[in-house]
Amino acid sequence: MEEKRADPVFSDIRTEWSWVRPAIEDILEDDEYLTFLPEDVYAACINEQAHLWVTEDGFVVTVGEADAFSGERALLVWLAAAKEQGQGLVNVHEEFFMQAAKDAGYSKLTVKSRVPKMRNYLTEMGWDIETVVYSRRVSYG
Repeated sequence: MEEKRADPVFSDIRTEWSWVRPAIEDILEDDEYLTFLPEDVYAACINEQAHLWVTEDGFVVTVGEADAFSGERALLVWLAAAKEQGQGLVNVHEEFFMQAAKDAGYSKLTVKSRVPKMRNYLTEMGWDIETVVYSRRVSYG
């Protein structure tokens, strides 16, 4: 039987910054489409626009989003990093974040990722694909 891991703990980004920042830098380095800086994540957490959750396995940063037309509110897993890949941490901590979303009055939990493996992983766990965004740069010249 698999050992139960401790639930994520709401944490102060100032205390955790020394190890969270390099992980955010790695995420940004791997995705050219992300336009924010590590300092933007720090500021969002300090200003309580986002929340840092820490476990012994890594961290998650969540932020609330509202649909511009329906007003439906979702708790977005904005960033997530595992100290060791392949542990199935989405599955391990999904119930915790679903309850956190419910407790905060959100109607759903969302994840956005351009990592191809995440599509199959999440859909096999019962998540729905709501949209896929494609873009193409306009050329001038």
